[in-house]
Amino acid sequence: MRTSSDMWVKEYDSWYDRHIKVFSSELAAIRELFHPVQTEHRSIEIGVGTGRFAQALCIGHGADPSKEMLELARKRNIICVQAVAESLPFKEKSFDVILMVTVDCFLTDLQQAFSEVHRVLKTGGKLILGMIDRNSELGKVYEKKYEKRQHERGFYTCARLHSVEDISERIHRSGFVGIDTVQTLFRPLEMIEDSEPVRNGHGEGGFVVIAATKGEMAEDKCSKTNIISRT
Repeated sequence: MRTSSDMWVKEYDSWYDRHIKVFSSELAAIRELFHPVQTEHRSIEIGVGTGRFAQALCIGHGADPSKEMLELARKRNIICVQAVAESLPFKEKSFDVILMVTVDCFLTDLQQAFSEVHRVLKTGGKLILGMIDRNSELGKVYEKKYEKRQHERGFYTCARLHSVEDISERIHRSGFVGIDTVQTLFRPLEMIEDSEPVRNGHGEGGFVVIAATKGEMAEDKCSKTNIISRT
């Protein structure tokens, strides 16, 4: 028997087939800041969903709270674990690269999630986060859709978008340094028939990618804080 959640997953996954140029544009923006994963590197996508981005970027591991999503991700050869971003079941310094794509809008505790990401990243490791900018034209369109569908059931009815400034500040507050941004999706989704350009910065494009590094200075600062708090 196919459950309603199964149908949501299939609807979510088939969206990428129906909007293939949007998907390719988002991938291009991520690749602008995402260096190819080396064989010796350990990478993971938090909020892996059905594994579309992880598969395209050769990311070996994925985490997501949805069992149904993970079933499809495993079929795309992703090693998966069922978990939420706010409580990752990994040891400190487990990964070289962490990817998060349109996950911020579903998190219940953004700061805790970024603190967890910082904890499981190795020193010098990269966080690559793709998001829909709330202040963009695309973000405003999505916000209106969410308001109209508040009483419906589905993945995006509980989504809450954020601004790039808000997310960047929270990432910085978690101990990351060297924040860079690129953007794409400058037209309404229904008008995108070819891949969109990727430009530096943010403020125009609906989809923004943020890259940040777990630096040694940030780590030392956190360690000293922990030592002081125990004395």
